[in-house]
Amino acid sequence: MAENVRSSGSAYAILRAMKGGLKAHGFTVAETMIVLAVTGGLFLVVAASLSGRQARTQFEQSINEVRSQIQQTINEVGAGFYPNTGNFACTAGANPTFAAGTTEQGENAGCTFLGKAIQFQVGTSDPEIMKIYTIAGLQRTAAGDEPTTYGAGATGARPRVVDGAGFNATETKPLLYGLKTVDFTGSTNVGTVAFVNSLASNASTIVSGAQQVNLIPIPNSPRGSSEAAGINRINVAIGSGTVNPASGVSFCFQSGASNQSGLITIGGNGRQLSVDLSIRSNRTCAP
Repeated sequence: MAENVRSSGSAYAILRAMKGGLKAHGFTVAETMIVLAVTGGLFLVVAASLSGRQARTQFEQSINEVRSQIQQTINEVGAGFYPNTGNFACTAGANPTFAAGTTEQGENAGCTFLGKAIQFQVGTSDPEIMKIYTIAGLQRTAAGDEPTTYGAGATGARPRVVDGAGFNATETKPLLYGLKTVDFTGSTNVGTVAFVNSLASNASTIVSGAQQVNLIPIPNSPRGSSEAAGINRINVAIGSGTVNPASGVSFCFQSGASNQSGLITIGGNGRQLSVDLSIRSNRTCAP
């Protein structure tokens, strides 16, 4: 009897030992903290990589959109296109004047579509915006001759921005993903450029598209000016701007998130009017 009890006790002990040997052990607190730290670190590395890639993609999209818009504006000037909805009329006097009306494109006697101007960093808008203005000029001078200059003198076309409530002749373009214009080495006090059709006897013409288009940086047109100030500066100073400057005109655009910038150069070196983009691995357009 005693032997049977001892045998039963031994079997019970063996069974307990077997059950204890099959029991799974969990992580300790220290081991759990290590796993969480490693996992969290890997997540941050992956997230940073994805975020950096997205920032670079957004910058490339936004800077190429600006470049494309400038080139499109040049092409539209060359093709004689402007956003006319037939709700304004131009009258030729000492200067072109504009008023509400229904005169169709090409029927403004004495006035002609001369070109367009782009004003960068208009006011303090956030996101930053640029404005694209339509410019008209006189078909004939007071003496009945074709204008030969862009100024306000006796031989000038006396260019004016088509400006008026409800005319819809001005376009507003926002810069995407926090892109903004910034100062850079070699920059000048120019925030507005005009693209205008050539005039009679104009020897500084650069060919672009269907017609001859000239580049004129507007003197003393600082970035950050209001729309009204930008329009006034175009009207006053377009005639004193250098036609097709040898080095062209450059603008620096800073990425909103990545460590990048883009230098856009318009014209230069006497070549066909072009828009060149150089992306830099810094935020100042430094080479």
